[in-house]
Amino acid sequence: MWLVAGNTQMNPELLTCRHLTAGLIYPPLNVGPTDLNRIYARITEKYPYQSLQHIADGVRMANPDGDCFIQINRMQINENVMYFQSSKAKFMAMFRLLQESLGVTQFLNLGVKLTAFLPFDEPGAAAAFLESKAFALNSGQWDVLGGGRSGAGFRVLLHQNAVRDLKIEPFFKDTSQLYVEVDKQ
Repeated sequence: MWLVAGNTQMNPELLTCRHLTAGLIYPPLNVGPTDLNRIYARITEKYPYQSLQHIADGVRMANPDGDCFIQINRMQINENVMYFQSSKAKFMAMFRLLQESLGVTQFLNLGVKLTAFLPFDEPGAAAAFLESKAFALNSGQWDVLGGGRSGAGFRVLLHQNAVRDLKIEPFFKDTSQLYVEVDKQ
């Protein structure tokens, strides 16, 4: 399906997830450096993180494309996404492994944030698309804001059984792309 605004075309099928962050909050645990080193060894058997850094309340395992934090009350994984399904499977497997290794029996919160991009056919097209379709304002109506505007986006925040936060805006470093972020707690 193509959506058209003036000469600007959008193909939603080109929307690609680029980054995934997921974190679990649990009651504080008594976890020492030796426990964390063992967990690092178990994780790197399947997911080879290149470095391990001990921090004040846990560890950070890192690669050029992502990292994983294990702390006394949270686990968080951040990763660039090549294929969403394989990243999702990796996150689920790592959370299970961490849960088993730490003996976590209760989770207090789960948060997931996806970042995606949608390319358009020319510079400025993402900003033009949002301004003409999402806001349905013409250029004269935008002029009331003054000069220097690079584009406009919107944010929707919902509190219903969970917190959902959706942001859609031009990617201001390259306005031929639309930036979409979904965060659910």
